[in-house]
Amino acid sequence: MPESSLDALTHELEVFRNSLQQLQKIVAEQNSKQSRQSNLTASLADLENVIISASATMPPHVSEMARSAFKKLQAALGIYAQPEDDELLQVSTRLNMQGNSILRRVSALLLLINSPANANGIILAQEEERKRISREIHDGPAQTLASLTMRIDYCLEQPGLPQPLVDELKELKESVIRSLKDIRRFIFDLRPMALDDLGLLPTLEQFIGGFKNRTGVPVYIDTDGERAFLGGDKELAVFRVIQEATNNALRHSNPNSVHIFLKFDAHKQRLSVVIKDDGSGFDVAETRRVYGNLKKLGLISMEERIRLSGGEFSIVSDSGSGTVVSFWVPLG
Repeated sequence: MPESSLDALTHELEVFRNSLQQLQKIVAEQNSKQSRQSNLTASLADLENVIISASATMPPHVSEMARSAFKKLQAALGIYAQPEDDELLQVSTRLNMQGNSILRRVSALLLLINSPANANGIILAQEEERKRISREIHDGPAQTLASLTMRIDYCLEQPGLPQPLVDELKELKESVIRSLKDIRRFIFDLRPMALDDLGLLPTLEQFIGGFKNRTGVPVYIDTDGERAFLGGDKELAVFRVIQEATNNALRHSNPNSVHIFLKFDAHKQRLSVVIKDDGSGFDVAETRRVYGNLKKLGLISMEERIRLSGGEFSIVSDSGSGTVVSFWVPLG
């Protein structure tokens, strides 16, 4: 039994292919039979002419025997004049039914895959799950660690502590603070709360500051035009694409710097964004060709977010020349 619609489609395609091969075999045999029939028909016509010519010099009973033998031979070979139309028709009918079924399945699958509502629903579900997890981490482990630092401070304030214990408590406090910073960074990466409270640009500046402190890679951001509010979903999409492009540059290109340009174009009613790095770059066409086998979703996710926001996305790169990710989304 097929486990999914794609499995069922694969099975039907295999059956279709087998039926097509059977049809090709029947047609080839039919053509061969028709060729032999033509040769036999010509030979029988020649033989009939010979018998007619020879009958004039034969005794009547011998001539009659020759004509009778020829008729029997002609009747015996008449099977070649009856093509197997029924079998050919059955195979053709079956192929037509399978073809219609395959087309219906393919159309339904493509409609489901390409449905904006479906894709948007998946992305929204991902963001809601990110928000839920970030809140649980913020309200759970993050608060526990913050409380732990205060308890360590309380212990350090107690008189008469031996110096080795003071040193141990201070080292423990520094370790807790480092862990708390990491957790807060995880929370920000999962769902930057500042995006809801402060908007796109302050959130980007917060992300860039953390990125530079963590990696040591300079990141420069330039803005042009009068800032405009895009709407929550679009601002989230813009932030996620910039976040993904910047992190990808660090992971795959080893850049010396990253430049981010944002232009609020009131005339065209769009926000245009460019993320450029001077890293090693990559072959875009080859990466797209094998991307499905890599089991990664970063590039697809960036393109899908911008498409669902009503904009356009492009990426240009060559080995050794860095990468430029650019896109625009409508304002409002």
